[in-house]
Amino acid sequence: MVLLCGPVGPKLHELLDEQIVVPPDSLQETDEYHLILEYKAGEQWGSTQAPQANRFIFSHDVSNGEMSSLETFVASLEEFEPDLVILSGLHMMESQGRELWEERLKEAVAAISDIPRDIPIHLELASMTDKHYMNSIMQEVMPIVSSIGLNEQELLFLSQAAEGPHADLASWKGIPDVGRVSDILLWILEEHGRSDLSSEADLTRIHFHTLAYHILATVDGFWGNQAAAVMAGARVASRQACGLQSVDVSKVELKAPLEFHSSHTEPQEKLSLNPAEPVTVWRRGNVTFHLTPVLVCKQPLRTVGLGDAITAEGLVYSEFKTQQSF
Repeated sequence: MVLLCGPVGPKLHELLDEQIVVPPDSLQETDEYHLILEYKAGEQWGSTQAPQANRFIFSHDVSNGEMSSLETFVASLEEFEPDLVILSGLHMMESQGRELWEERLKEAVAAISDIPRDIPIHLELASMTDKHYMNSIMQEVMPIVSSIGLNEQELLFLSQAAEGPHADLASWKGIPDVGRVSDILLWILEEHGRSDLSSEADLTRIHFHTLAYHILATVDGFWGNQAAAVMAGARVASRQACGLQSVDVSKVELKAPLEFHSSHTEPQEKLSLNPAEPVTVWRRGNVTFHLTPVLVCKQPLRTVGLGDAITAEGLVYSEFKTQQSF
């Protein structure tokens, strides 16, 4: 069973699986909406031609923008007794102005802090442009969740907002460099996570996903089954993008680098993909990295929700080691 605490209008309610429970206070008379325009590489709009497949999103989502379901979420937790909590939608508050998001973020932090520490909490990030807001999430929310999920744009902006590693990069050029990604992931776990076991922070896991490859970075001793988890996320990305139940090798291609380095700046370990063992593993201190390539769909039918599907599949296959105590 899944408890969904979010604004649910009549149209959305009809579409939900019967295994999804919606608290009465989450039901509302009208639906919020997100309009998503997806387009392929080469498609034209007027005189403009798309250089690559992408999407453009319009949203009218007042409830999520004000995080109106927070109180319902808190009130529902004790009775539902979750094994896992997943949080998303913080990016929707960005446009509401600093006064509102500062207040609601503090209330969210208080609510999250009351969740028992033996229940893993995952935070899924999304695209943001306000560095002050991203910094607030980094400083206040990240240390009190167990896991986060993000893509290459969110990872680089996070580093830029806090002047972290490779913050001088304006954007990624092509496929993100594995060494640079590894540097930023390690920095997040060192600065806002529990890579130092004396730290009070709870963050011990980051699931990074980009078109060509995924990386699962975990602090040793807190998570298990990482190879299966990162592979499951890559597999669902291929299936969902192509609109298939199983991967069809004639419809996918490999875009991941065949050779790469474990870091861009530190003493580098040269690594390579091995077709016989599709997960490449390396360690930096007490953080272990699991990388797997993605079989990229040549003609994607759907990209909306891929990050959420990747995250959910990875969490299903992940083992949270609650018996560990440090």
